[in-house]
Amino acid sequence: MEFWLIQNNDNLRLPVPPSSYAIKKALNNTSVIVEGIGEVSFIGKPKLAEIPPITSFFPSKYYSFCQYSTFPTPKECTDLIEKWMASGNPIRYLVTGISLNTLCSIEDFEYGEQDGTGDVYFTLTLKEYKVIPS
Repeated sequence: MEFWLIQNNDNLRLPVPPSSYAIKKALNNTSVIVEGIGEVSFIGKPKLAEIPPITSFFPSKYYSFCQYSTFPTPKECTDLIEKWMASGNPIRYLVTGISLNTLCSIEDFEYGEQDGTGDVYFTLTLKEYKVIPS
């Protein structure tokens, strides 16, 4: 399974995949109480999909558990995500092997070093993005 973040011609394959992935889909359902019938449910339109925070790290050197060896430096990775955030445009979140391919807004990006190795640990929060037809 590969984890990709893509915007236009820029893309980033995560060198160390997250330990898990998830996506939450729901509907905007409502219910009302109808006299003589009781509670009645109305099925609504889909809510935006929620993607729980993605946590991993950008390695400063190759480790045996990295998915590939020619990955960018941690600074290049964080700079790219910050560039995407500043652009005001959505990114595509792609997970191969499960057919997860969705347009997302970056809601939050937190990163930093933890252990003196130069590896940069991060948490990335995404939310489905829908393009409004013109």
